[in-house]
Parts: sequence; C-alpha cells; structure tokens
Amino acid sequence: MINPPVGLDEFGGTESPLRFEDFQIFPWTAKAIKILNGFGFYVFVVTNQPAVAKEKMSLQELENMHFHLTYWVREAGGIIDKIYACLHHPDPKQVKIPALLTECDCRKPKPGMLFQAAKEFGIDLQKSWMIGDTWKDIRAGQAAGCRTILVRNETDNRGKTIKPDFEAENLLEAAEIILWEENNQ
Repeated sequence: MINPPVGLDEFGGTESPLRFEDFQIFPWTAKAIKILNGFGFYVFVVTNQPAVAKEKMSLQELENMHFHLTYWVREAGGIIDKIYACLHHPDPKQVKIPALLTECDCRKPKPGMLFQAAKEFGIDLQKSWMIGDTWKDIRAGQAAGCRTILVRNETDNRGKTIKPDFEAENLLEAAEIILWEENNQ
C-alpha cells in the first residue's frame, strides 16, 4: 500500500526570509510533521522561491534553509521526504538570472511540483493533501486533484476568493484536520 502524501508550502511552517540568519521555524511545524509521519504520511515541501531568480537570495542560502528545516524536523522526530523548489519567475523586469526566466509548469499555482512528487514516489494525488497559506498553494493542490487546507494568512488578499476544502490556523491544526478526515472516511 502506498502511503498518502501531504504537500506543504514551505512557509506555511516557517517565516518567509530572504537570508539564512532570518530563517525561523514555527514551533508547531515539527510536531505537525511528526504526527503526520506517525500515521504513515509522506510529507513533501513544495515551494516557489523566485527570490533566487531575482538575486535577492542565493541558491546556497536557500539550500542552507532547507537543510536547517529538514534537520530540525528530523531532530524532533519527523521526516520531510523531499523538498521541491521552483526557482523560476516569468517577469523579465524582475529576473536577474536569465536561465531562471521562464513560464514553467512547476511554479504554483501550476501543479508541476505535485505531479513530480507523485511520479517519483508513486503516489495517488486523489488521496493526497495540499496545505498552504496562499491562493497559489490551494490552486496547485486543486489542479493536481488533492484535497486542500488553507492556513489562514491575512496578507494574501487574493485568497479570499478561493475555496479550499478546509481552513486552519496553523500547520498543527491542519494535521489534525487530515487525521480526523482520514479516520472518519
């Protein structure tokens, strides 16, 4: 049997920094991931990181943040199975690294990173969940056929028009919703 996956937007569980020294992880992030792992869920991070294309952040800084995130979660007893990051941006006025200037299929709200995870791990996206804090996260999950949870975000005004399957205050509450739904089907 294939474990159902949960896709997370990286910054549904962390502050959104541009420098490694500003990187912070919310206290409930590792606990939520550990709980999901304990019930057999794969956990993937799917994140847009156009700051690399704009040269506002180096690839090394991003990799350091991802290493720190996976290490911290592992130290707390959880596992992030893989991190998928889209470094692309479609606006030539903002992009400073020409190789990253593209209208790709991986940049959310497109579901490319979710499709990639499904292919690599042999998972059924219809049985999967996408948790995120922006409309782009929810749209990507919906386009991939996932059930969706919006972690409330007061700064994402465009998110008012989306219709996620559920809403949560934080990642821990989202994990509790998933467990409730999976156990009551």
